[in-house]
Amino acid sequence: MEKKPVIACALKKEAGVLREKLGFQYHIEVTGLGPDRTLRNLEEYFEHDHPAALIFTGVAGQLNPDLKLGQIVYPAAWCLESGTRFEVASGLRGRLLERGIKVEGTGITVRKPVVREKARIGLFQETGASICDMESAAAMMIAESYGIPCIVPKVISDTGKSGMLDFYRHFDENMRKMAEEISRLAAIVSELLEKKLL
Repeated sequence: MEKKPVIACALKKEAGVLREKLGFQYHIEVTGLGPDRTLRNLEEYFEHDHPAALIFTGVAGQLNPDLKLGQIVYPAAWCLESGTRFEVASGLRGRLLERGIKVEGTGITVRKPVVREKARIGLFQETGASICDMESAAAMMIAESYGIPCIVPKVISDTGKSGMLDFYRHFDENMRKMAEEISRLAAIVSELLEKKLL
């Protein structure tokens, strides 16, 4: 049987754009907003279907002022506000690097959106995290607990200067860009699984 990763994201709107690009090649799971829903819904999914790998994706907010709207970022680790970190397995990082995908830096999962530029810069300086969202560390935590390799690429949907207006204005464009990347990434991960390199 062909081994494929499951793809998950928080929002139905994100999943809709991913499905437009990927069709029925991969199962796409929607977790809902926030870390608690993400934990609960992914755990429920993993209880009845133990995927070979998880790609958790979607949009994220910029913290590092050097990052641009629409840029795709592959953090090597995601942390909770408590400081607890969950890292992409070094073997998976190495395999992706061999295929031209650099997995580096940190993302942080927060319970409330970080909107103002000053707050974003403050969180970047305090934690070193380049981007933030409300789900990814939780996704990595539950995947780790089930022994499922996990990678969490995100597209920057809003910045300190753009605010949330650009989140809505550029959402479809950003997610189409992310869907193109996920198509490439999912094919690579599927190949690694078939070759038993994960």
